[in-house]
Amino acid sequence: MKLTGNTVLITGGGSGIGLALAGSLLERENEVVVCARREEKLEAARRRYPGLKAHRCDVSDAGDRQRLLESIARDGLAVNVLINNAARMRPYDFTDVDGLDMEDVRQEIAANFIAPVELIHLFLPMLLGRPDPTIINVSSPGGVVPVTRVPVYCASKAALSSFTRSLRRQLVGKVRVIALYPPSVETEMMEGIDLPKISVEACSREIMRRLAGDDDEVWIGEGRYIPLFSRLAPGWIFEIVNRAANRTVARA
Repeated sequence: MKLTGNTVLITGGGSGIGLALAGSLLERENEVVVCARREEKLEAARRRYPGLKAHRCDVSDAGDRQRLLESIARDGLAVNVLINNAARMRPYDFTDVDGLDMEDVRQEIAANFIAPVELIHLFLPMLLGRPDPTIINVSSPGGVVPVTRVPVYCASKAALSSFTRSLRRQLVGKVRVIALYPPSVETEMMEGIDLPKISVEACSREIMRRLAGDDDEVWIGEGRYIPLFSRLAPGWIFEIVNRAANRTVARA
């Protein structure tokens, strides 16, 4: 992937991996637009990176997605790199029938799967009109080896991974399509989960290094072993991952 001279849109770019990537891309002379749900996060992002363009957008909302496209077009920008990074992750206990909020489930699926699909649909005409068009969908190792306490997150990331493979085949020769699999990272979404994590800065540096190559699937950190173990010993890796997650629940 070409890492300079792009116009990049990063969803979920107000903090965490998205914001770290925005900073790394700005350093490489790219024009960067981020969106996030919370205005205070966007204000802090603008203060940290004065060259950053930021829009409030809840990607799980269809109206907000359309308004994001219109706002970027009004600013005279033409995106050639779309990074679908925004995500939600909640624990669910499906045995607690009365306590389960299905609206939360719908919102999580909308943010993690429906939003990337529709944003690609909305921005594809813009991408096709630009040089070096690229779509990066941020998935998760949990989409390959599910963590039972966050089943909707893992299922929606599995759906995104499958969709990304199909999309890559459909857009071959027109748009570069990359699946990105970060490890556990020190972000707000991962707070309270006592698993080994890397910093957002370390994650961003490794992502940028790997994106400079030609891989269609980019696995970062220890997560790079997940595809191998999931093929060779799927039951074993599922038990190992979920044993660690259950220990986390017990300490929380």
